[in-house]
Amino acid sequence: MDRPEAILLDMGGVLLDPADRWDAESFPLSFPNGLPEPAPLEWFLAMSEDIAKTFLALKPPRPVMDVRPFVETWLWRCKTVPTPAAVRRWLDVIEQWEVREVYEFVPGVLATLRGAGFRLGVISNTLTAGRALRAHFCRAGILDFFEMTLFSAEFGVNKPHPALFQHALDCMGLDASKAWYVGDKPQRDICGAHGVGMTTVLVDGPHADRAHDGPEYMPDLRIEDLSALPAVFGL
Repeated sequence: MDRPEAILLDMGGVLLDPADRWDAESFPLSFPNGLPEPAPLEWFLAMSEDIAKTFLALKPPRPVMDVRPFVETWLWRCKTVPTPAAVRRWLDVIEQWEVREVYEFVPGVLATLRGAGFRLGVISNTLTAGRALRAHFCRAGILDFFEMTLFSAEFGVNKPHPALFQHALDCMGLDASKAWYVGDKPQRDICGAHGVGMTTVLVDGPHADRAHDGPEYMPDLRIEDLSALPAVFGL
């Protein structure tokens, strides 16, 4: 495989813990300090699980889903008028579900790759807009490593739709043959990146067995986690 000009990365399972569940058990992972807005936790969890279950029930590849109507409905249920300001505040809170701890090796890996001349970017499926995620990346000291952070909820389609990958390539002025994509889900990341002609790297994890579902799901390379990527280039 030729050395790429750029390496584009998935988020959950590659850079940080995945936020696949929005429930009481996973609540402390995204909200270690509790809710930033005054409200019963049971109400917030019920609203969050309603949003997550509705999204997961959509037929893959799932379309982008507007969360605002859910917030409005659940505010009425707790006898709160869903003013634009109230809805905005709770949308900001819901965005925190997708904020999880960055793996400890990630800043060093990104610094090594950038230092070796690789251009870096992020392509990730998200249920909400990326404001909280970009702020989280900034606090973790990794935002400036990326030329581009592309989140599906802002773009309008989810992986594996090829338009998401092609838009990222276009934003960075890249030909697909010059870019690698690193993800942890064959059914979204590998087949989607293959669909536009990118070289693919699969991070081993709970979804890795899906690589055997078909040739389009089979990665060009497999690694245990992102910390193993620099060694691929002799770094």
